Amino acid sequence: MQISHNKVVSITYELRLEPDGDVVDRADRQNPFSFLFGHQNVLEKFEENLAGKSVGNKFDFVLSPAEGYGDYEEEAVLQLNRSFFSHNGVIQEDMIFVGNVIPLMDQDGNPFHGRIVNIVNDNVTVDLNHPLAGKTLYFSGEVVDVRDAHPMEIQHGHVHPHGNHHHD
Repeated sequence: MQISHNKVVSITYELRLEPDGDVVDRADRQNPFSFLFGHQNVLEKFEENLAGKSVGNKFDFVLSPAEGYGDYEEEAVLQLNRSFFSHNGVIQEDMIFVGNVIPLMDQDGNPFHGRIVNIVNDNVTVDLNHPLAGKTLYFSGEVVDVRDAHPMEIQHGHVHPHGNHHHD
Protein backbone atom coordinates (compact mmCIF):
# COMPACT_ATOMS: atom_id res chain seq x y z
CA MET A 1 0.00 0.00 0.00
CA GLN A 2 1.35 3.42 -0.95
CA ILE A 3 1.21 6.59 1.12
CA SER A 4 -1.63 8.77 -0.11
CA HIS A 5 -4.58 10.85 1.15
CA ASN A 6 -6.49 9.33 4.09
CA LYS A 7 -3.81 6.76 4.90
CA VAL A 8 -2.39 6.40 8.40
CA VAL A 9 1.37 6.51 8.00
CA SER A 10 3.87 5.28 10.60
CA ILE A 11 7.55 6.09 10.20
CA THR A 12 10.82 6.00 12.04
CA TYR A 13 12.95 9.09 11.62
CA GLU A 14 15.92 11.06 12.81
CA LEU A 15 16.01 14.85 12.59
CA ARG A 16 19.29 16.77 12.44
CA LEU A 17 19.98 20.47 12.02
CA GLU A 18 23.20 19.78 10.08
CA PRO A 19 23.85 16.98 7.56
CA ASP A 20 26.04 15.00 9.98
CA GLY A 21 24.98 16.81 13.16
CA ASP A 22 23.56 15.49 16.38
CA VAL A 23 20.08 13.98 16.32
CA VAL A 24 17.65 16.51 17.83
CA ASP A 25 14.50 14.39 17.51
CA ARG A 26 13.71 10.80 16.61
CA ALA A 27 11.04 8.15 16.41
CA ASP A 28 12.08 4.49 16.53
CA ARG A 29 10.36 1.18 15.71
CA GLN A 30 9.11 0.81 19.30
CA ASN A 31 7.54 4.29 19.16
CA PRO A 32 7.05 5.26 15.51
CA PHE A 33 5.60 8.61 14.49
CA SER A 34 2.09 8.12 13.06
CA PHE A 35 -0.06 10.68 11.29
CA LEU A 36 -3.07 10.94 8.99
CA PHE A 37 -1.74 11.79 5.54
CA GLY A 38 -3.32 14.74 3.75
CA HIS A 39 -4.89 16.41 6.80
CA GLN A 40 -2.31 19.13 7.49
CA ASN A 41 -1.02 17.39 10.62
CA VAL A 42 2.60 17.68 9.47
CA LEU A 43 4.59 20.11 7.37
CA GLU A 44 3.39 20.22 3.75
CA LYS A 45 6.85 19.53 2.28
CA PHE A 46 7.36 16.71 4.79
CA GLU A 47 4.27 14.99 3.37
CA GLU A 48 5.32 15.69 -0.20
CA ASN A 49 8.60 13.85 0.41
CA LEU A 50 6.73 10.78 1.69
CA ALA A 51 3.92 10.64 -0.90
CA GLY A 52 3.86 7.39 -2.87
CA LYS A 53 6.27 5.54 -0.58
CA SER A 54 5.46 2.08 0.82
CA VAL A 55 6.41 0.03 3.87
CA GLY A 56 10.15 -0.60 3.87
CA ASN A 57 10.99 2.47 1.78
CA LYS A 58 13.72 4.61 3.28
CA PHE A 59 13.78 8.38 2.96
CA ASP A 60 16.33 11.13 3.30
CA PHE A 61 15.37 14.74 2.56
CA VAL A 62 16.08 18.32 3.55
CA LEU A 63 13.57 21.07 4.33
CA SER A 64 14.64 24.70 4.13
CA PRO A 65 13.43 27.09 6.84
CA ALA A 66 10.70 28.29 4.45
CA GLU A 67 9.54 24.68 3.94
CA GLY A 68 9.81 23.95 7.66
CA TYR A 69 8.88 26.36 10.44
CA GLY A 70 9.64 29.62 8.68
CA ASP A 71 12.29 32.23 9.24
CA TYR A 72 13.20 33.31 12.74
CA GLU A 73 11.46 36.65 13.39
CA GLU A 74 12.95 39.05 15.92
CA GLU A 75 9.56 40.80 16.10
CA ALA A 76 8.15 37.61 17.62
CA VAL A 77 10.30 38.06 20.74
CA LEU A 78 8.31 40.01 23.32
CA GLN A 79 9.26 41.78 26.52
CA LEU A 80 6.50 41.28 29.08
CA ASN A 81 6.19 42.58 32.59
CA ARG A 82 6.02 39.90 35.27
CA SER A 83 2.47 41.15 36.03
CA PHE A 84 1.37 39.70 32.66
CA PHE A 85 1.48 36.31 34.40
CA SER A 86 -1.23 37.23 36.92
CA HIS A 87 -4.38 35.24 37.51
CA ASN A 88 -7.05 36.80 39.72
CA GLY A 89 -4.52 39.46 40.73
CA VAL A 90 -1.86 36.97 41.83
CA ILE A 91 1.35 36.58 39.84
CA GLN A 92 1.82 32.89 38.94
CA GLU A 93 5.50 32.67 39.94
CA ASP A 94 5.60 28.91 39.26
CA MET A 95 5.08 29.69 35.55
CA ILE A 96 7.95 32.16 35.29
CA PHE A 97 11.16 30.28 34.53
CA VAL A 98 13.47 30.10 31.54
CA GLY A 99 12.49 27.31 29.18
CA ASN A 100 8.85 27.19 30.22
CA VAL A 101 6.40 26.94 27.34
CA ILE A 102 3.38 29.04 28.20
CA PRO A 103 -0.10 28.87 26.69
CA LEU A 104 -1.25 32.14 25.15
CA MET A 105 -4.26 33.32 23.18
CA ASP A 106 -4.51 35.84 20.35
CA GLN A 107 -7.15 38.58 20.12
CA ASP A 108 -9.49 36.15 18.30
CA GLY A 109 -9.22 33.48 21.02
CA ASN A 110 -6.89 31.18 19.06
CA PRO A 111 -4.39 29.34 21.27
CA PHE A 112 -0.63 29.41 20.63
CA HIS A 113 2.52 28.99 22.71
CA GLY A 114 5.50 31.09 23.71
CA ARG A 115 8.75 30.07 25.37
CA ILE A 116 10.34 32.06 28.20
CA VAL A 117 13.94 32.69 27.13
CA ASN A 118 15.15 35.28 29.65
CA ILE A 119 14.16 36.95 32.91
CA VAL A 120 15.71 40.15 34.23
CA ASN A 121 14.04 41.62 37.31
CA ASP A 122 10.39 42.19 36.31
CA ASN A 123 11.04 41.82 32.56
CA VAL A 124 10.23 38.42 31.05
CA THR A 125 11.37 37.74 27.48
CA VAL A 126 9.01 35.41 25.58
CA ASP A 127 9.88 33.96 22.17
CA LEU A 128 6.84 33.19 20.02
CA ASN A 129 8.93 31.62 17.23
CA HIS A 130 8.75 27.86 16.79
CA PRO A 131 11.92 26.34 18.34
CA LEU A 132 12.97 25.17 14.85
CA ALA A 133 12.23 28.48 13.08
CA GLY A 134 15.12 29.56 10.88
CA LYS A 135 16.61 26.04 10.88
CA THR A 136 17.29 23.72 7.96
CA LEU A 137 15.83 20.29 8.77
CA TYR A 138 17.58 17.07 7.73
CA PHE A 139 15.24 14.06 7.94
CA SER A 140 16.09 10.40 7.39
CA GLY A 141 14.08 7.31 8.22
CA GLU A 142 11.89 4.50 7.02
CA VAL A 143 8.19 3.85 6.40
CA VAL A 144 7.13 1.11 8.84
CA ASP A 145 3.37 0.97 8.25
CA VAL A 146 0.69 2.33 5.93
CA ARG A 147 -2.98 1.52 6.47
CA ASP A 148 -6.37 2.84 5.47
CA ALA A 149 -7.67 5.34 7.99
CA HIS A 150 -10.78 4.43 9.94
CA PRO A 151 -13.78 6.65 9.00
CA MET A 152 -13.72 8.19 12.50
CA GLU A 153 -10.04 9.15 12.05
CA ILE A 154 -10.89 10.83 8.75
CA GLN A 155 -13.84 12.62 10.35
CA HIS A 156 -11.69 13.85 13.26
CA GLY A 157 -8.66 14.59 11.06
CA HIS A 158 -6.11 12.70 13.16
CA VAL A 159 -4.91 9.22 14.09
CA HIS A 160 -6.59 7.31 16.89
CA PRO A 161 -4.43 4.80 18.75
CA HIS A 162 -6.63 1.82 17.85
CA GLY A 163 -8.34 3.25 14.79
CA ASN A 164 -11.71 4.08 16.30
CA HIS A 165 -12.62 6.03 19.40
CA HIS A 166 -15.03 8.65 20.59
CA HIS A 167 -14.11 12.09 21.88
CA ASP A 168 -15.70 12.93 25.20
